[in-house]
Amino acid sequence: MLRILTLTTGLLLVAVLNDFFSISSWAQLPQRLTIQEDTEKADEQLLAQADPQEKPAGGNAISDESEKNLKKNPVYAEALLNKAREKLLSYSSIQTQITENVEIGPKPFIMTGNYLQSKDLKQGKELKLRLEFQVKSQNSGGKPVGSVLEICDGQVLWTEHTIKGTSRVTRRDVQAILQQAQINPQAQSNMLVAQLGLGGLPGLLASIQKNMNFVSVAERTISGKTLTVLNGVWKDEFLAQWKGGDPAAPVELPAYVPEVVRIYLDQDTLFPRRIVYLKKTQDSLQSMVTLNFSKVTLNSPIPDTEFTYEPPDGVFPVDVTKQYLQQLNKE
Repeated sequence: MLRILTLTTGLLLVAVLNDFFSISSWAQLPQRLTIQEDTEKADEQLLAQADPQEKPAGGNAISDESEKNLKKNPVYAEALLNKAREKLLSYSSIQTQITENVEIGPKPFIMTGNYLQSKDLKQGKELKLRLEFQVKSQNSGGKPVGSVLEICDGQVLWTEHTIKGTSRVTRRDVQAILQQAQINPQAQSNMLVAQLGLGGLPGLLASIQKNMNFVSVAERTISGKTLTVLNGVWKDEFLAQWKGGDPAAPVELPAYVPEVVRIYLDQDTLFPRRIVYLKKTQDSLQSMVTLNFSKVTLNSPIPDTEFTYEPPDGVFPVDVTKQYLQQLNKE
């Protein structure tokens, strides 16, 4: 099991603040058994509604226009997501602001921050990235309760989580992970694990794609801009872990685990402008987590000083490289 903490951690963070990260990320849990076919069909039927309702868990209606031209086409949806991942790695740089709204239970949170990504395409140097955001409770006057910092200089990726003054730091050798993936570069699963090791936006999309099947494609207009929407549901292997070891048992996802994901891609650049995790109710979908990327700037120079990091005094980093290498060896 990969206990990796990348951008996906932001989606889980609010569900486990009180437990100080005692639960693994949704997208990093074990994958072992299979699920009954009827559960998957039910998920696909819900997604195939021409105009599904989408509301925040708190009940406030979303002002976006309805989805249009929804088509059930898993092959096309997966192809678009693959291309979006490739495009993320093809830019010389990415700069964007991040806003994440989380409506899970009685303690809603908002996360705000910035994401930087740089790569020297001419010299073929490896990916550099910087992600930082603060976590604020919506019920406490916006007072910060935690933060996440993720920095990679192309060789080592550092991830620092701070909750109520207590920090935890992990490191991973991204070059070792990429070299191991090159042993079998044709394996799609290996490339996804390698991108998970990179962290940042490539790691987030790789994490989602590794654990979810995308079943349909649609369009939605947001603030006057038409985006391509990819609709996904959990793969059988992910759902199986909630069966308690009994393949015939029904799946009962905890309240903090969503059932559907929607990725909104810019039609010109394929950049993911919005990612929404949703929970099913009797006849609708309610948004649990909404991750928005705004003020996106592509291919503009970023100083190398943005990608340097030193752990805080007295904090001893935990090396998680071995977990990625073990996962690659299993594929």
